[in-house]
Order: sequence, then structure tokens, then C-alpha cells
Amino acid sequence: MEQWSTTAIPAIRRAPYWIEAVNQAYVQLECAVPTRSTDTFFGAITRRELAEVNLSHISSTAQTVLRTPQQISKASEDVFLLSIQVAGAGQLIQDDKSAYLRAGDLALYDSTRPYELLFDQHFEQYVISLPGSVLRKRLRNAEDMTACKIATAQSGTARLLSRMVTELMISPPAGGPVVDMTVADSLVGILVAALAENLGNLSLKDDTASLRYDRVKAYVLENLRDPELSIGKISQRLGITASTLHRVWEHESDSLTNWIWAMRLKGAEQDLRRLACTSTTITEIAYHWGFSSSAHFSRTFRQHFGVPPKEARARMRVLPQPDTRLT
Repeated sequence: MEQWSTTAIPAIRRAPYWIEAVNQAYVQLECAVPTRSTDTFFGAITRRELAEVNLSHISSTAQTVLRTPQQISKASEDVFLLSIQVAGAGQLIQDDKSAYLRAGDLALYDSTRPYELLFDQHFEQYVISLPGSVLRKRLRNAEDMTACKIATAQSGTARLLSRMVTELMISPPAGGPVVDMTVADSLVGILVAALAENLGNLSLKDDTASLRYDRVKAYVLENLRDPELSIGKISQRLGITASTLHRVWEHESDSLTNWIWAMRLKGAEQDLRRLACTSTTITEIAYHWGFSSSAHFSRTFRQHFGVPPKEARARMRVLPQPDTRLT
């Protein structure tokens, strides 16, 4: 369990402390708190991990939270979050849709697209955070269900979900990883059921019809040496959302970010074995393949191939020099 609270923080330091707490507990965000309010700002978060799912309780005075395109472009976070309003009220805005949440309401939002959370008074929420890949495997059109309010008073599955989260926050399972995984899987199943029951009749769009996996792969291979290559940049250049990009890649055994680093390491390994690169330093090879430091390159190279680059180069020089290409 992790906890953050402004209670013991001096008033003048509470705003920066809270911004850091929100970023640690959830995803990279901008958070603005009122500066002219007569009431001292207060905020507290309690978070518990349950296998791949994170559960949290947040209680705070008024604030505005933003997930901006700039933050998305710099991060590879792919997370869905579901807010369950416990007290007070708040507004969620994403994709030109808006959900005004009162106690007992819940709504989904997606970290791979910009969103706003607006609270003009004291509020409490439970928040469920789970990897985007986990939800998309069970609910293919999850992106279309964001910022759509579900009222627990009108939905049995949503009410069950709310009660389950409340109980898990009060008395989390103590049976170890296997129990955590089983409970988390059940929680995700109820979450999917609540979304499908209440939002399954939406006119959903399929924005991947014209996208092909090989288009993404080709762009990445062509730009592997770009040190700024990221999920955000790929999405921007291909004209798709980050969530769509993750969905295109979801059938691969590894994430797109990890695959990019693996391909860079493969390219560097091939350069180390080429006679034409004998006079090129290891650091130059590292920078050539998009690494920002030789230390990072050496560490990840050793983790991937089992030996440091210097030793790998020495070994490769005595081997035949095949014509290798990235595929």
C-alpha cells in the first residue's frame, strides 16, 4: 500500500507536493489548485496494487487535472482509468465528450488521449487503473466508451463493481500473487460487464480498418536511429491515436516500446560485427542507434546478449561476416 497526504506538509509546499503525488499515483499529469481560496488545500491518496490492476482512493479539495498531448508524446503509458465518484462532484472531458459525475456515478478514460478532470469542490473517488492491453483484449471498442457516465443506481453490474472496489480497498486479499491475480481478473471481468451492459449499444467506430501492422513496423524500422522515436511521435506521424497504435500492436508478444529497443540493440550488434565499423567506437555506435548514453547502451546490451559490447565485438571479429539485415 502507498499513501500520500498533504496533512503534514506546510501550506506553501502543498501544491507542488500534490502535483508530484498525483503523477506518482497515476500517470504524468498537470494539476492546478486554487491559489486564492480561503480554505487551505488538502489532498490524500491511498493506492493498492492487485496484480496488474491498481486501486486507489483519492480525497481532495477543488482542483483541475490535465493530461496533455505533450505529456502523452513523452511517455509510453497505456492505461485505462475508471473513476467511481464517492462524494462531491466532478467533470470528465475526453474526445469532445463530457461526463458530470455525482456520488454513485462512474466513467472510463484513456491515458493515451488528452483529458481533463474538473473538481470545483471537495470530492472523493475510487479509481481503477489497468493496462490498456488488458481491457482491449476483452472489450475491443473500449476507446469509444470513454467519458460516458454510468449510474450505479441504474446498473446492477456497476453497483457490484463499486462495492467490490470498496471492499478491496478496506480489506485487500492476503493470499499472495495467485490470489491477487485471480481477484484482479474477476474485477476486470465485472468492469467489462458494466461497460458492456451500459455502453454496448453505442454506435462504435472501427478506426483501425485502414491501418496495417506492416505500416507501423515499416515506419519504426525506418526511424530506429531517431533518439526521439516514441509512441507519441509514431502516432503523430502516422496520423493515429496512441491507443489505436497499441491496439495494432497488441497481438505481438512484446510491447512496441520494448521491440524498438530490441531492434536498436540488434542493429548495434550487427554494426559491432561488421569490418566496416572497426574504426567506429562503441559510443558512436550507441548514439547511431538512438541511445542517449553509452552507459545505458552497455547496460541494456549486456542484459539482452549476456555480454558487454566490448567483449561481444572481440568475439565477433573472429567470426564469419554474414550479410545481416533487420527484419
